[in-house]
Amino acid sequence: MALLVAGCEADDDSQQDPEREVLRLEELTGGDYQFYTLAVSDGCLDGALEALFMPAGPATRHAFEYPVYLPSADELPISYSVDFREPFMGMDVTVDRLDDSTLDVDGSTMQAVALGGTSGDCVADMEADAEIWPVASDEVEGAAVIEVRDPRGDDELCPVFDADPCQVALTLAAELD
Repeated sequence: MALLVAGCEADDDSQQDPEREVLRLEELTGGDYQFYTLAVSDGCLDGALEALFMPAGPATRHAFEYPVYLPSADELPISYSVDFREPFMGMDVTVDRLDDSTLDVDGSTMQAVALGGTSGDCVADMEADAEIWPVASDEVEGAAVIEVRDPRGDDELCPVFDADPCQVALTLAAELD
């Protein structure tokens, strides 16, 4: 999940909801969490990639296929592999403390991810980073940015991205499974 994404900062630009109380990382229970994508902002194809991350549409949160392990504060830093859902499988991540209340998830890179739909055999490389903060001992919220680069395919059906690389931002929530 990546969680997954470049450029999130826990300062005035933070994605944290100022109305929601954020806990210290020491209050977070480590374990397997069920993650959900709540919203997508597609800076690559003017919304066309939203279906990849929220296939039932923007009004329906999308559950990750597999639970994702979140470490407790005393395990940090830690590196491990996570599975989210096809095609985001076997992603190596490093989780560390960004500050007293935010987990920083870095290093998730996937090569040749199939874009699907009308894109034929088109694939792109994706790198994801995320920030996750506890809102209860067994609940987290977060923001992820997926940088998409180098779309390619042999059948010439790859869409033209708005930029290369471009970014897809996700709003996330999770609860202890």
